[in-house]
Amino acid sequence: MRQCRRAKKYAIELIEGTLVENYAKIWSYGEEIRRSNPGSTVKIDVNAMPDGDLICVVGRDANNHILPIAWAVVCVENKANWKWFLENLKDEFHLEEGYGISLMSDQHKGLLEAVKEMLPIAEHRQCARHIVANFRKRFSGVHYETMFWKASKASIEPLFNVAMKEIQVLNPAAYDYLMETNPKSWIRAFFQEGEMCDALENGLSESFNNVIKDARKNPIITMLKEIRLYVMERLYNLKMKGSSWPDYKPFPSITLLLNKLKRAQRYWQVLPCGLNQFETRNLAESYVVDLDNKTCTCRVWQLNGYGCVHSVATISYMNRDVATYVDPMVYATFYKNTYKYQIHVMNGSNMWPPTKFTPPLLPLKRRRPGRTKVNRRRDASQKLPRHTVSKAGKIILCSVCKQAWHNKVTCLKVERPQVERSRVQRPTKLKVTKRKTKVKGKDGEGSCGPNIIDEGSSGPKIAGKEKNLR
Repeated sequence: MRQCRRAKKYAIELIEGTLVENYAKIWSYGEEIRRSNPGSTVKIDVNAMPDGDLICVVGRDANNHILPIAWAVVCVENKANWKWFLENLKDEFHLEEGYGISLMSDQHKGLLEAVKEMLPIAEHRQCARHIVANFRKRFSGVHYETMFWKASKASIEPLFNVAMKEIQVLNPAAYDYLMETNPKSWIRAFFQEGEMCDALENGLSESFNNVIKDARKNPIITMLKEIRLYVMERLYNLKMKGSSWPDYKPFPSITLLLNKLKRAQRYWQVLPCGLNQFETRNLAESYVVDLDNKTCTCRVWQLNGYGCVHSVATISYMNRDVATYVDPMVYATFYKNTYKYQIHVMNGSNMWPPTKFTPPLLPLKRRRPGRTKVNRRRDASQKLPRHTVSKAGKIILCSVCKQAWHNKVTCLKVERPQVERSRVQRPTKLKVTKRKTKVKGKDGEGSCGPNIIDEGSSGPKIAGKEKNLR
């Protein structure tokens, strides 16, 4: 096994190069990026050479597609490195104090503190999936998780208070725990309006991390090259995908969501109140819709930008086109504007421009306990279920006679051809009998005595002679 591993390692080094060669090419790699992609930001710090922690920023386009924005390799994921990364991101995109920016991340303490210092005005949301995973460790049960998602998806504060009241009645300790996690960062009722995003989970970063998990096993230059090739090809494919869409109409994913709302709007009654002001009712629920300001008191229309079931019911009541009331940010023209930039191709390492800088040495390896984990550690609720169906307790019916406790194989109503079994001639067995020998007695007369077996010889013997078989 050792010989196979050494052979595999030697083959990989011939293709991708050794670690020393990869780190020696970092300066040339940065110069090639600046040459082929003018305007790109490339920063290399040889005093803190990275050891393999990859941090990235992934955005969401108008069609809810993954849009990788920036990535970096640092020595360790902490507050200082996140602050350095956000500082470069802030200067590159002119984010100022973070006005009009919505960020979503997990509960990493270093990232939370770095965002507060670098982008104090930005809305920093926390992934509800990570919060419910920690919540489940202390308060397990389906009822807790159901009430948690009910509170998290509440779009207005009264609905949130009702859901939290149910948790408080069930277990006051669970209520106190959730109130200490800053509910304004993971409750939809407290999200800022006009951001055109009502997402509660950070699935974009998890999906991007899953795509590049194989690239992360490679040396630093090979890893960065594979990430660049993936992003370059993805930007081109998404650009070609939206090139045929009409400019001033919603793209297909928004159209599907609107059709889903149209099917649900039949349960709501619309009552006119004034000029373009209506009241939608469904039993005890009632919401006010203003078509002039494109608002609804449920706040869903202001959060996602394309509408809610109340707005769709009102627009359909007026016999108008629902697509004309969506926000312009979900038009195809904004989607095309997102992908007007591209990543240009680069030459191979044999054509990279040489530099006068001293090649950096290998970083110090941080020995971590246990085996190196590549895949993301899933929570117990995120484990993939087995695609099997249990038949325990199910009565099996025959497909022929529709009776229970048997199938068509053993069903008596199925006509089966009679097969005559031919007699098989069995080989005759050789019968072995023992010949009785006469043993001389003391009187010298022959008598028929018992058979005597000599156990010390190689085969059975009778009265000192070999056994005769016939």
